[in-house]
Amino acid sequence: MESFNILLLTVAVTVQVTSHDSTGEPPVQISKPKVTLNPSHAVLYSTETVTLHCEVPEALSGLQYDWYKNSADLSEHQPSITARGSGKYECKAKKGTSESEISASYTLTLQDPPKAKLTVDPKWTEFFPSENIELKCEIEGGSSGWTFEWIKDTWTSEGDSVRAITVKHPDSGKYSCRGKLKNRQVTTQQSNAFQLNVKDLPEPKIQSDWTEAFPGEKVYLECVIQGVSENWNYMWFKDSRRIVSSDETNINTLTLSVKSSHHGAYECQAELQERNVSTVRSKQHFLTVHGSQPTILLQQDPSHAEIYTGEQVKLTCSIQEKTSKWQYFWQIDSQQVSTVNNPIYTIQNATLSQKGNYTCQVRRGEMTYAKSTILTIREPPKANMSIESQWNMFYPTEKVTLKCSVDEESNKWGYEWFKNGGSLKDDKDISVSRNTLSISSAKVGHSGQYTCRGKHLARTLVTTTRETEAVQLRIQDIKPKPNITKHVWFELFYAEEKVQLKCNMTGVGWEYHWYKGSTLRITHPELTIDAVSLSDRGNYHCKAKRGDFSVDSETLQVRVQKPPQPHIQSDWTEAFPGEKVSLQCVIRDVSENWNYTWFKDSSKIDSRAETNIQGNNLTLSVKSSHHGAYECQAELQERNVSTVRSKQHFLTVHGSQPTILLQQDPSHPEMYNGEQVNLTCSIQEKTSKWQYFWQRDSQQVNTVNNPIYTIQNATFSQKGNYTCQVRRGEMTYAKSTILTIREPPQPHIQSDWTEAFPGEKVSLQCVIRDVSENWNYTWFKDSSKIDSRAETNIQGNNLTLSVKSSHHGAYECQAELQERNVSTVRSKQHFLTVHGSQPTILLQQDPSHPEIYTGEQVKLTCSIQEKTSKWQYFWQIDSQQVSTVNNTTIYTIQNATLSQKGNYTCQVRRGEMTYANSTILTIREPPKANMSIESQWNMFYPTEKVTLKCSVDEESNKWGYEWFKNGGSLKDDKGISVSRNTLSISSAKVGHSGQYTCRGKHLTRTLVTTRETEAVQLRIQDIKPKPNITKHVWFELFYTEERVQLKCNMTGVGWEYHWYKGSTLRITHPKLTIDAVSLSDSGNYHCKAKRGDFSVDSETLQVRVQKPPQPHIQSDWTEAFHGEKVSLQCVIQDVSENWNYTWFKDSSKIISRAETNIKGNNLTLSVKSSHHGAYECQAELQERNVSTVRSTQHLLTVHEPPKPNLSIESQWNMFYPTEKVTLKCSVDEESNKWGYEWFKNGGSLKKVEDISFSGNTLSISSAKAGHSGQYTCRGKHLTRTLVTTRETEAVQLRIKDITPKPIIKKHEWFELFYTEERVKFDCNMSGVGWEYHWHKAAKPLIKNSEFTIDAVSLTDTGDYHCKAQRGDFSVDSETLQVRVQARPPAFLSLKTELIDIMTGDVTLRCNISDGRQWNYTWFMNGQQLNGSSDVLKVTGNEETIKSEFKCKGINTERPLYSALSDGFVANNIIFKRKILLAISGCLVCCIFILIIGCIILKITHKPEVKETPEDLFFSMTDSKNQIISPMKEYMDNRQTELEESQGKAELISDCASAVHEDSVIKESQEKAELISDCASAVHEDSVIKESQEKAELISDCASAVHEDSVIKEEDTSATVANGLTSFKGL
Repeated sequence: MESFNILLLTVAVTVQVTSHDSTGEPPVQISKPKVTLNPSHAVLYSTETVTLHCEVPEALSGLQYDWYKNSADLSEHQPSITARGSGKYECKAKKGTSESEISASYTLTLQDPPKAKLTVDPKWTEFFPSENIELKCEIEGGSSGWTFEWIKDTWTSEGDSVRAITVKHPDSGKYSCRGKLKNRQVTTQQSNAFQLNVKDLPEPKIQSDWTEAFPGEKVYLECVIQGVSENWNYMWFKDSRRIVSSDETNINTLTLSVKSSHHGAYECQAELQERNVSTVRSKQHFLTVHGSQPTILLQQDPSHAEIYTGEQVKLTCSIQEKTSKWQYFWQIDSQQVSTVNNPIYTIQNATLSQKGNYTCQVRRGEMTYAKSTILTIREPPKANMSIESQWNMFYPTEKVTLKCSVDEESNKWGYEWFKNGGSLKDDKDISVSRNTLSISSAKVGHSGQYTCRGKHLARTLVTTTRETEAVQLRIQDIKPKPNITKHVWFELFYAEEKVQLKCNMTGVGWEYHWYKGSTLRITHPELTIDAVSLSDRGNYHCKAKRGDFSVDSETLQVRVQKPPQPHIQSDWTEAFPGEKVSLQCVIRDVSENWNYTWFKDSSKIDSRAETNIQGNNLTLSVKSSHHGAYECQAELQERNVSTVRSKQHFLTVHGSQPTILLQQDPSHPEMYNGEQVNLTCSIQEKTSKWQYFWQRDSQQVNTVNNPIYTIQNATFSQKGNYTCQVRRGEMTYAKSTILTIREPPQPHIQSDWTEAFPGEKVSLQCVIRDVSENWNYTWFKDSSKIDSRAETNIQGNNLTLSVKSSHHGAYECQAELQERNVSTVRSKQHFLTVHGSQPTILLQQDPSHPEIYTGEQVKLTCSIQEKTSKWQYFWQIDSQQVSTVNNTTIYTIQNATLSQKGNYTCQVRRGEMTYANSTILTIREPPKANMSIESQWNMFYPTEKVTLKCSVDEESNKWGYEWFKNGGSLKDDKGISVSRNTLSISSAKVGHSGQYTCRGKHLTRTLVTTRETEAVQLRIQDIKPKPNITKHVWFELFYTEERVQLKCNMTGVGWEYHWYKGSTLRITHPKLTIDAVSLSDSGNYHCKAKRGDFSVDSETLQVRVQKPPQPHIQSDWTEAFHGEKVSLQCVIQDVSENWNYTWFKDSSKIISRAETNIKGNNLTLSVKSSHHGAYECQAELQERNVSTVRSTQHLLTVHEPPKPNLSIESQWNMFYPTEKVTLKCSVDEESNKWGYEWFKNGGSLKKVEDISFSGNTLSISSAKAGHSGQYTCRGKHLTRTLVTTRETEAVQLRIKDITPKPIIKKHEWFELFYTEERVKFDCNMSGVGWEYHWHKAAKPLIKNSEFTIDAVSLTDTGDYHCKAQRGDFSVDSETLQVRVQARPPAFLSLKTELIDIMTGDVTLRCNISDGRQWNYTWFMNGQQLNGSSDVLKVTGNEETIKSEFKCKGINTERPLYSALSDGFVANNIIFKRKILLAISGCLVCCIFILIIGCIILKITHKPEVKETPEDLFFSMTDSKNQIISPMKEYMDNRQTELEESQGKAELISDCASAVHEDSVIKESQEKAELISDCASAVHEDSVIKESQEKAELISDCASAVHEDSVIKEEDTSATVANGLTSFKGL
C-alpha cells in the first residue's frame, strides 16, 4: 500500500511539473476562500434550489474551484454550485499551480418541506346537492407565509387555506391541496386526498308485500333507501296527508292494524338526521282494504257431481279478491291430509275410501278461514241390455232394437256390441246409434246371443263397464191387421162427456197407438176421454204396432162442443158491514135454460134474507161472516151437463173503521236543516180507493193523492204538526204527528286579536252558544284545514298561534256532532293581519280636496295604516315645528289663507322608533257658477215639471246651489223644490214665470260660495196631456209561454214611454211585449208618458199568468192480468177549460182503438201483454196553443196467470186398495203466494174421511175404488183473492178393486236343469213403481225384477218366490221349484297303436257312456281345437308332450254339452313307449324259440296255464300310493323268464304288463278275464310262421285291452312323479 501511495505521489508531482512547464505562468498567492449561501433564508428546504458560492477575497481572474461535500470531491469547478442536499461543504480556489487553502466547512441543512393536511367539515363521505362543505388546508408548523394550491383531479387552482363549496354534481372528484412559500419555489407535499362524492338525493321506496289486506290484519310498510347507510328520519303520508304517529320518526316501518279507513295510497319521505336534507316522496304504494273476510272459491276439476273410482280429481282453492301470501291446507272429514302449502289437492287414482267432506283452510298471519265441499266417489255404473219390445220372437222385415243402457247419465256413455261372444261384425241391416243397436229388417241369420258394455264418452279414464248378460234373439214370420170398436157413441159430444174407443188386433205383443190426425194421443188398446174437451175434436185412428212394425186402422171423426163457462160480474171486492153487495152470474151468448148455484168458500149458499138469490143474481146484506170467495155454477136442465164453476170473486169484509198508521223516517226527535224526512201514511187493513191528503198546522200542504209525504231538504219553516187525512166516499179519518226541525248551530270565533306582528301569541276560541251536545272542532285558515303542531296548537275549541308572517289570513272554525253525521256551517271569518317589519304612516287631509279654498277649515290627520296603537304624533310645516303637543294626530287650520299653503310633515314615534310622512297643502280662490234650463223646449205647461240647472265647471258634483228670482232670494213655494244643482218646479204655474239666477255653494265645504250667475227668463203656459193603452190578443188569464203585447200612446211630441209592473220599471218603449210569459210576469201593469220630468200615468192593467196545470193519472191499477179491463184517467184539478188529451206508453203516443180506447180524459185498456209499461198523459188547450207537461209516469205491470201443474207423487197412476196416494199441485212462480183448490170429475172436491189437504198436497190415506176419477186443481192467489189460475190438465186416477199378485216369468224353463245351465226368472206386476225381492225359501237373495243364476249348481236346488213391493204395499208370488242334476261326465283315455309306438305320437279318445250319440270338442291348454271326433291324434313333439288335453261332449239335445273331462299330459309316455319298443324287439328275436316250444308242447301234452299273480297288475289306487312310477318299477324289477317251453304263459304275462303300462283296468276281475282272453288268442294261433305275425297279434291284444279300459276315478287329474306320468285311466 505504501508503494502505491508513493507511486501516486510521483505521478502527481510529474503532472504538476509537466503542467507548470507547459503554462509557464508564475505561481500566485490565493487567499482562503469562504463558502457563502444564496438565498440566505433561515430555513432551507430540500425541494428548493440552494446556490453555494466560493468567494475569494482577492479579485483574481482565471481562478478555478474545487468543491467538496463531506470531504468528498464533487467534481464541480465553478465558483457557484447548486447544493446537493444537506452536508458540510468546502471549496478551494486555484490558478495554475497555485491553489488556496480549503475553505472552512459550511454546514448546510435542508429540511423536507412540511406536509399539508386536508381536513373536511363535515366529515361525511357523500354529499347531496345544495349541501355545504368546507375544505381546510393546514401546514405543519403553521401556515404563515404560505399560499395554497387546490387540486381537483387534474385541475389546479390557487386559493385560501379554506375552501367552501355549496355542493353540485360537477363538484364530484378527488380533492387535495399543497402549500407554496411566497416568493420561493418551495411547495409542500400534496396533502391527503379527499374524494368528494356528490350523488342524487335517494328516492325512498316503499317495500312491502302488502298491497291488500282485510280488517284486523297487521300490515307493515317499510320505507327503504337502497344503497344508503346514513341515519334517516322518516315521514309517512296517506292520500298526500301526513300520518301523525309516535315520536319514533327515525323508524322506517309503518305498522297498520288494518281498518277500512286504511284503504288508500301511501308515500314516505326521509330526512337525513343532523343534515338539512330531505328526499322526494316515494312512489305511491296503494293498499286495498277488502271487506270483512276473503271470499274463498273451492272448485272441483272435473266438476262432476260424482267421481268414478280410478279417475283423477283436483280440488282447487282460491280467493276471489286479488290477494296473495295465503297458505293452503287440506282436511278430509276434519282430518289433516296435507301439510304442504298448496292450493291444489290432487287425487291421482280415486278410491271409495277417499270420498268425504274436503275442507280448504287458508291462512295468512293469524287469520284462518275455511270452505268445504263434498267429494262423492263411487264405482262406475252397471250396464244393462234389453230388447226394446215385450217379446223376443220377431218376424222377417220387422225392426229389432236392442238397447244398452247405463242408468245414470245415460247420455254420457258410448257402447260396444258383441254377438255370440265375439265383436259384432258388419252387417248392412244392422246399425248402431249411441246406445241402440237396430236391425232394420230382421232375418233368421240375425238370431243369436247379444251382449254390450258401456264406455264413458268424455271421462276417458273411466274404465268400461262389464259386459251385460246375454240376450237371446230369435227371428220368425207372421203378418197382422187391427180394427176399431166404438162404445156409447154420439155424433156430437159435450165437453166433460166420456168418449171410449177400442183398438183390437189378432195375436199377442201388440202395442196400440191412438192418433188424433197425425198427433199421438195415447199408447193403449183403449182410447178413453173421460171428460172430452174442444181440443179433443178431430179425426182419430189407431195404429197397431209391435216393435217398428205397424198398421193403421180406418179414420173415425169425433165432434165436441164445450159447455159455456159462467163468470161473476161485480165491482165489489171489499166492503164494510151493512153495505149491499150484488153479484151476478153471467153466461154469455147462450140461450138455453140454466139453473144457477152459488158457493161461498166452496160451500153452497142458500137463498135467504141476507143472501138473496133471484135468477142469476146474489144480493148480500153485508155481515162480517160474508167475508170469503164466491163462485157460481150453472147446470143445463135438459142434459146432465154442468158448467165449471166461475172464477172466484173474493169479498173482503172489514171491521168498523180503518186503522191509520203514521210513521216518520228517520225517527229522530229533532231533525236538522238539510236532512230528508219521509212521513208515511197507511191503512192497516187491505183495502183500496182511499185518498191521502196532508196538512201542516191545519194547512193543506199537498193536493195530490199520495200516502207518502217527503221533505227532501228540511228547513226550519217546515216543522209543525203534520196530519194525514184518508178519505173514501164520504168517510174521512185523520192521524197527526209532531215534526221538529232546527238549524244546525253556527259557531263563531271569539278573540281580541285582529292584527299582530311576528313573534306574538294569538289565541282564538270557537264558541257554540246554547248547545249542550258534544262537538268536535276543526280549524281552517284561508279555507285549508289546520293541523295541531307547535306553532298552531289546537286544544278543545282553542287555537293558539305563535305568530309568523304565514299566519296572516282568514280563520274559520267548524263543529261536527259526535253522535250524528251533522256538521255546522263554518263560522264567520276572523281575519288576522300580520304586519310587515314597520308601520305604514297615512297622512290624510280633511277635506281631502287637492285644493283648499280660502276661508275654509282644513284638518291634517296622521294615522298608521295597520290597525295598531300607542303611537305619538308631531307636526312641521316646511321643516318648522308647528305643534309641540304630544300625541296630537290632527293639525287644524281654522280659516285658510293663501299664506298657509306649504309642505306639512307628520312624525310618529313609539319607543325609540320615529317615522315621518309629508304632504303638500294647496290653497286657492273658489270657481265661477253657470245657469241653464234642462229641456229641449222652453215653453212649459201647467203641472209640467220645469228644471233649471246651476253648474260649476270644476268638480260640479261637489257644489250645492242657492237660487234667486227677480233679484231676490227664492221664496218658499210648495211647487218648487231644489235638489243639488237643480231647481225643479214640480207643477208649473203661470206665477212661476220670471228671471232666475243662482250661485254655487260647496256641498261639503260650507264656507265656500261662488258669485251669482246671469239671469234666465222662464215662461209658463196652460195645457194637460193624457196617455192610453192598446191591448193585443188579450185574455183574462194567460198561461206560461203565451205572448202578451201592450202599446202606450200620447198626443203630442217629445214623449218617452215607460212600462211598469207595479212600481218596477220593465222597459222604456211605446210597446211592452212578453214573448213567453212566465209566472213571474203576473201583476199590475201601467205605462208612464214622460217629457222631461213631466209624466202622466196610464190606467192600471192586470196581467194574470198561471203555469199550465200538470195532469196526473188517477187509477187503482198498477198491475193486471191478461184480459182484464184497466181504466186510467188523466185529471187536471181545478181547471174548467176545454182540454184535448193525449196518452203515451213508454214515451210513444197511443192511438185510440178497440184495445186502447180513449174517450175524453179516459184511457181504457183491454189488457194484453204488450200493455206492460209506463203511461203518461198530456193535455192541450183547445183554442190556444197551450200544452201541459206530461204527467208523472204510471207504471202498469201485465202478468200472465202462472200455469199450475198437477202430478201424482209416484211413478204410477194405477193404484190398489189400501195404497196411499199423494197428488201435488204446484205453481212455479212465487209458489208461497198461492193456495190451491181441488176438483174431481169437474166438481169441487170435499174433504172426506180418507182425503186430506195440506198446502199444495192432496193425500188419500187408503185408496178405494170410489177414489178413481179425473182430478184437477188450480191455484188461488192468497192475497189477490180474485186471481186464480186455470185448472190443470186432468190426472186420471185409477183404483182397482183387486189384490194384485206378482207373476213369475220363466226363461227357457225345464223341469230338470243341468249344472252350469242358465236359470232366469222375471218377476212382473201390472203397473209401475214396483220393487222386487227374491227369496229362496225364507232366505232373501237379491232386490231386482230379474233373478238369474248364470251357472246353476246342485246347491241351487230349492223353492223360489218373489215379493213385489211398492211403498208399504207388498205381495208374494207363487212358489217355484228348481231341480238341478249333474251333467254326464266325459272320460278321456289313451289309445295305444303300434304305429303310435313307432312314430312317438299319442292317440286320445273321449267317451260319454249315457247311450246317446255325441260330438266332441277338444281343448289343449284351455284353447279349443278343431274337430268333433271322439278320437284326437296328437303329434309327439316338445310342445304337445307338455300340454294338457281335455274334452267334452256336444249334443243337439239337452244337455247340450257334457261335463269337461279331467286333463291328460303326455309327458314321458313317449319315452316309455320307446323302451317298450326295444323290449318288443327282444321278444321278436326269441320268436323262433317260442314257436318251437309251442309245437313241442302241443304234440306232447296239453299245456298248463300258469296262474297269473294278483300283483302282476296294479290298480289306480295302487298307483296313487306309489312313490316311484310304475314304469320305473317295471324297468327296475321286471325280468324275462324264457328258460323253458312254459314261457308262453310268461310271454302272455309280459304282454299284459306291457298293456298295463299303457292302460289302467277298472276291476281286478276284468283284468284277469281280459288276460285270459289274450292268452287264449295266443294259444289258438300259436303256430305262427312269421315273427311279424306274432308281433301284430301282441299289438292287437294290447289294442283290445286299451279299447275296453274304463276310467273309474273322476276326481283325480294326471300327476307327474319322478319325471314320468301316471293317469287315472288309459
